[in-house]
Amino acid sequence: MTRRRELINRAWKFAYGDPAGAVDEDFDDGDLYDVGLPHSFGIPYFMETGFYVGRGVYRRVLDIRPEDLGKYLALEFQGVFQDAEVYVNGRQVGRHLGGYTAFAIDISTAVRAGANQLAVRVSNEWNPRLAPRAGEHTFNGGIYRDVALIVAERTRIAWYGTFVTTRQLLDGDAVIEVATELVNDGDADFEGDLTAEIHLAGEPVLRLSQSVSVPAGATSTCRQEFTLPRARLWHPDTPHLYTLEQRLTQDERCLDEAVTTFGVRTVEFTADQGFFLNGEHLPIHGANVHQDRAGWCDAATHSGIRRDVALIRESGMNFIRGSHYPHHEQFAAECDRQGMLFWSELCFWGIGGQSAEGFWTASAYPPHEADRAEFEDSCLRAMTEMIRVNRNHPSIIAWSTGNEVFFSDDEVIPQAKDLTRRLVDLVHELDPTRPAAVGGAQRRGFDELGDVAGYNGDGASLYHKPPWPNLVSEYGSLIEDRPGAYGPRYAHGVETPHPWRSGIVLWCGMHHGSIVADMSRMGFIDYFRLPLRSWYWYRRELRGVEPPPWPLPGTATALRLSADRMTIATDGTDDAQIMVELLDASGHVVADERPVRIEVVEGGGVFPTGTSITLSPENRGLLDGIGAIEFRSYFAGPNTLRAVADGLAPAELTIEAVGGEQWRGRPRRLAPGPPSRSFVPSSGAPRLLSAKRPVFSSGSLPDRPAHLITDYSTGEGWISATNQPGAWIRVDLEGLWRVDTVTVLLGEPDAVPYRLEVSGGQAAEEVATGTTERRMSFDLRGCALHAVKLVFPGAPAEVKEVRVHGR
Repeated sequence: MTRRRELINRAWKFAYGDPAGAVDEDFDDGDLYDVGLPHSFGIPYFMETGFYVGRGVYRRVLDIRPEDLGKYLALEFQGVFQDAEVYVNGRQVGRHLGGYTAFAIDISTAVRAGANQLAVRVSNEWNPRLAPRAGEHTFNGGIYRDVALIVAERTRIAWYGTFVTTRQLLDGDAVIEVATELVNDGDADFEGDLTAEIHLAGEPVLRLSQSVSVPAGATSTCRQEFTLPRARLWHPDTPHLYTLEQRLTQDERCLDEAVTTFGVRTVEFTADQGFFLNGEHLPIHGANVHQDRAGWCDAATHSGIRRDVALIRESGMNFIRGSHYPHHEQFAAECDRQGMLFWSELCFWGIGGQSAEGFWTASAYPPHEADRAEFEDSCLRAMTEMIRVNRNHPSIIAWSTGNEVFFSDDEVIPQAKDLTRRLVDLVHELDPTRPAAVGGAQRRGFDELGDVAGYNGDGASLYHKPPWPNLVSEYGSLIEDRPGAYGPRYAHGVETPHPWRSGIVLWCGMHHGSIVADMSRMGFIDYFRLPLRSWYWYRRELRGVEPPPWPLPGTATALRLSADRMTIATDGTDDAQIMVELLDASGHVVADERPVRIEVVEGGGVFPTGTSITLSPENRGLLDGIGAIEFRSYFAGPNTLRAVADGLAPAELTIEAVGGEQWRGRPRRLAPGPPSRSFVPSSGAPRLLSAKRPVFSSGSLPDRPAHLITDYSTGEGWISATNQPGAWIRVDLEGLWRVDTVTVLLGEPDAVPYRLEVSGGQAAEEVATGTTERRMSFDLRGCALHAVKLVFPGAPAEVKEVRVHGR
């Protein structure tokens, strides 16, 4: 008997809340909703600032073969946000805290032959002792990644127990080490052999064998080192992947098998010459990517992940920052296959604007001492789990400890730094082959704590030639809907290459959910996975591919319905991107934005909204004459989809779903969506929104940089690089906030002309002019603002502080 892994994404029942007895074996779940995994509490979700916060219960029948009893049986969860209690036949078998990492729960002693009742109680309620405590995302709960049943012998290779590392490259050969963790849950000591075969493109390259022993009830690690001749190196241009096939045997009987994909490569970040891959300089140019998508929220299929990676690669970029939490292992696997460098990040995360316990706008590090030990444990545990699951992926070139943790309360900044140092040390212990990065490190000295500093926002202009390896981990935040402007999103001088800078990373790749209004709409690809025109600009700049003709305003005479794939699997890993286009009489797409309804007229497939969906400018699903949505099925058979719009003939296509139970039109109870949504808590008093926010200017004296005006700690302010007319300074609130007042504190000289401008998106609006006083206050009550800018038409004054209050 060898290891068996079976996906169990189909045929789940789901209830919002925590119905009495819902985890019991004999609970009647006939009235619960029918769902498949991956699933999110938030489905359907379309970038609202609010999301369901509470509990949910999942149930499913799990069939166990009689011959599997007595073996090791485990449930593998690739991700549950964020507190999961797992029950088998009414008995709790495990609990996992942490919303972004995979885990396995041993159910060997809880099951019986035949039908078993599996139940999972899930909570996404804010927890002061669990990371993340803050972030600009939405934190929808649910079993939003794959679940599988693992069956293996009691003596086996541990779950994700193989670690392949490239020790060095020597004249075309590679020195490789394989460390394999072996588990013996049996009553007798184990003596046997561990053999390994390495393949490249299906062809055998090398075979190894080693005698191993594991005492009863113990775990041991077997280390094998070998030289791989004429190694084919992994590189974005040539993403060569090897396969390691391991067999654990005893007396010629195979007890376990494991397959590990790996790549041969070396990485190095330097402070003076940037990034090197395999000893060769390689400038990084990439984008940040969140995991959620139109309608389906964070419940992404493998196909959806594949499209995400492909879209960034097709733009000409070579790097993705996994913002700001561990992504599904499939994301790294796709980066491996498609040749994309990947920065894998922990969910130690901060957000500015307020700091109040009880919601994801809190201090990144706990202000209350009683919460700190458990919180730190959650971060260290998540880092350990992230590295264990993803460590063999050659695309990953750094482990990041978090993002913008400086958004912690002032009194706990020392503790936040100490935790960051502990996380850096943990990376060095668990994986000495990769650097420990610190993301969003542009404030309060966090940039000196790791091996690589990632600078967000104004960090690109603040830190020139720092004494440690670095990159711009975010630049170019711009609120924009499709189609958008054709041009780059360069800002803060990132378009100028510097030999000491490893690269630049766009904020951001895709639109995503956010608790901050309009912060979600900063991607150069929209929420429905259709590119904005800036994406085409990058593709032309980086790859030389000319953009297509833009749709012109006109009146459509026909609909065209298409899909990126005509056959999909039904195991929860697959879907199809359905696209609808409005065409004129010549067959060209026209910017006619009348709503289009797509419905399933035959078959068991669903959209996130059920058996039909309407794409329109209102939900941003159809803009510039083009719309798209992802479609999936958990039943086999043909799915006929029909698109209709007022005044146009319908269009149809058929998607074939394969595998599993045939669709026979049986009744289903589909979930209508979350029963309620929670929003950022309101406050009676205005809050300080501008502290530690990015600040940009027309130029600064070296010792008086722009960021001083929102740091509020030095007593010194910004001084323009020159006294020429037109100098300006701008505070970016990193989202759309309701602003009450703007207060400006100035230094020398007195009484110089000024102009105050504000923006709620792209366009700036003048709201005040005059001559300066040392302290100026502006009442902007009711304005929804993204940025505040002070312009000096004549000689500029020193700006000591800008404080923006709102809610």
